[in-house]
Amino acid sequence: MEITMENFAKMKYDVFSMFNEQWALCTAGGPKEYNTMTIGWGTMGTIWGPANHGKQIITVFLRESRRTSDILLKDDYFTVCFFPEENRKDLGILGSKSGKDVPDKINLTNLTPKLLDNAVGFEEAKLTFVCKKIYTHLMGKDELPDFVRDTLYKNGDLHFVFMGEIENVYGTIGE
Repeated sequence: MEITMENFAKMKYDVFSMFNEQWALCTAGGPKEYNTMTIGWGTMGTIWGPANHGKQIITVFLRESRRTSDILLKDDYFTVCFFPEENRKDLGILGSKSGKDVPDKINLTNLTPKLLDNAVGFEEAKLTFVCKKIYTHLMGKDELPDFVRDTLYKNGDLHFVFMGEIENVYGTIGE
């Protein structure tokens, strides 16, 4: 079955598994300039509306040192793409190489970029969310719990929180 904006909200997603175990690619920018990176942190839900009418969102967390963050700070669109297991190696490459050091890092993979609305996704993705950025915030080191600050952020390089309203969904299920 093809996933559409009309039916995706009624579908059941194991968000914990999707981000934590499957990983995803977050791609910021458009056809002129974009960058992608592997993410393992993310949320899906609703915000800023009455019951049954809130904005449907995806929130991603990108380190401030990443090129994807630089692009998303100045651009409004991003995608979050989920892939079948056979693309795990490609996601590993894109998570270990910086777009600042290796601008053509996608060429190190078997993935095929494609234009989706105002954003960039990938042919091989089984599920893609096209999001328009509606909120950005840099995490404050002083506000983080001690165990997080002292392990994940002892050298700085905090995460930006990017919240995007889902504008379109591409993919199929049951295949």
